[in-house]
Amino acid sequence: MDFEALIARYGLYLTTYIVAVISGFVPVVNIEVFLVWVAALTPRSQAIGITLLATLGQMTAKTLMYLAGAGILKISVKKPGKKLQAVQMKMAAWQHRMGLFLFSSASLGVPPFYVVSIASGICRVPIAVFVTWGLAGRLIRFAVAVFFPHLLKGLFG
Repeated sequence: MDFEALIARYGLYLTTYIVAVISGFVPVVNIEVFLVWVAALTPRSQAIGITLLATLGQMTAKTLMYLAGAGILKISVKKPGKKLQAVQMKMAAWQHRMGLFLFSSASLGVPPFYVVSIASGICRVPIAVFVTWGLAGRLIRFAVAVFFPHLLKGLFG
């Protein structure tokens, strides 16, 4: 993906949102690498906007995956069999701490938020719980990815 051409054509903010949505569906498109690259090349004044749009883009994709898992939305989502079953079992064990489980997955990627999104729909986790904790976790994860290069620029720049 030629990010420079996308930014030139659609602008930084729209490109960030689009790349975040795509990366939410296609795990090989790494949003964190994109965010670090963008943060290294842009002024700190754009960091909050980049972070928020990346978070919203990812949660757009993950919410659609949740809806697919719940059977509400018919989209083709590859369901990783054994991984999905393992996550469903973990979710059952964490039933009373679901917010913490979702936050951990969204912020740390353990277990992968891709699988957790689908499993959350299948397990009928309330969508408000999924979106709230997913947004919080992704926001922190992406803020680190965006602000870390700015911190380094401040220290060594």
